[in-house]
Amino acid sequence: MENLDRDPRLAAALRDAYGDPPEIDFPALRARVTAHAELPLARMRRPQPRGWRPLRALVPLAAAAGIAGTAFALTRPHDPALTRADRQQVEQILEATTPALSDLVAPQEGSEEMLNAALGS
Repeated sequence: MENLDRDPRLAAALRDAYGDPPEIDFPALRARVTAHAELPLARMRRPQPRGWRPLRALVPLAAAAGIAGTAFALTRPHDPALTRADRQQVEQILEATTPALSDLVAPQEGSEEMLNAALGS
């Protein structure tokens, strides 16, 4: 009511338009505001570990980077074909380490003696 009395013409116009202002129970209003603000204020007062606040922003960034890296690795085409140099090296190793087919199939001189010596007969 005090604020409306400062300008009597404005107070009269507001009373004509809206009627008399309702009575406000200020202690009850204060109690409701305090009750609603208690939990958010308690969260703000809770001590944070030192240095944690700046690092909190990095958690979503790290997760996004991990997802992007995984997606990139899974969608990147893999070329299993060997280069010409790789093929030549593999062929040289195979030629040096595997016996010829004719040596395996056709008996050679002294092969029976070697076989008997190996078998112990």
